[in-house]
Amino acid sequence: MPALIDALVAALQASDGLSGVNVVDGPLVSNSAASEWVFVGYDGDPGGEFQATSTLQEWAGIGAKAKNEEITLTCCALVRSGSTSVKPVRDRAYQIFAAVEAAVRSNPALALPPPTVCSISEHTFFPEQTANGLQGRLPFTVTCTTRI
Repeated sequence: MPALIDALVAALQASDGLSGVNVVDGPLVSNSAASEWVFVGYDGDPGGEFQATSTLQEWAGIGAKAKNEEITLTCCALVRSGSTSVKPVRDRAYQIFAAVEAAVRSNPALALPPPTVCSISEHTFFPEQTANGLQGRLPFTVTCTTRI
């Protein structure tokens, strides 16, 4: 699982589509003034559960060596704005999400060990008014399934 997390963070940090977006492993740990983020292993909700990953393993039978493993990573696109207008924040959050999708789809390093099938699913967009203006949070999951 750590190899998948590391590969995803590296793929997103190297993605041209995410240029200028801060891609981090885990939650925000400083009071940064940055306005655009992708969190890997965090849903962007400071009042949430902080669940980073979940794993499901299935064996063909007792004593079987081969297994199917499914790893689900919680992630989030977060956009902060000094304004009160929702549309530009929502549009940018979905643009960042689309860039994440493209990076996941095009990066073979995420297929460790093969064969691996990765899927990505968005969740609900949350517009949140903060003391510094509007913030848009779009949590999503990246799920990779492999046969080991």
